[in-house]
Amino acid sequence: MKIIDRAALTLLIIGGIHLLLIGLFGVNVVEMLFGDAEQWATRIVYILIGVSALWCFKYFSFTPKGGSRLRDR
Repeated sequence: MKIIDRAALTLLIIGGIHLLLIGLFGVNVVEMLFGDAEQWATRIVYILIGVSALWCFKYFSFTPKGGSRLRDR
């Protein structure tokens, strides 16, 4: 699972940087590399980033000591 976790976090960070570049400079790197949004490669990249974001939802309950931070409430 650690490989999937690290891959998901990496894709999520890349997606965040991608959105930062779009917001600041209007540069869409994914579309520059893979073509417009109608191309399958571009859609696959966006799908992978979205699935990575969904996978990382499990980190909301993560604490460094382990367990849930809501357990004692």
